Amino acid sequence: MAQLIEHRAQVLYISASSVTNEGKRRKIVIESRPEYAVLTLQGVKEQYPISWEHLFETARRHHAENLRIEAKADKQRQAIQRRPS
Repeated sequence: MAQLIEHRAQVLYISASSVTNEGKRRKIVIESRPEYAVLTLQGVKEQYPISWEHLFETARRHHAENLRIEAKADKQRQAIQRRPS
């Protein structure tokens, strides 16, 4: 009878958005690990581990500002769509 000693899950997510690093646009790669995530930029060796708890707290802190940014973008998008051609 076999026994599963340690279960490991790994998921890689490559974002559609990118950031500038040393003058070059690079996509963000997020490697999901059970206890934390590892952030890297595509084509860059540097890795930045971050705990899921810290990631959640950061998202929670920025949530209100993100909602304001999204609302502003929606208003701009609606204004453009209503504009007569």
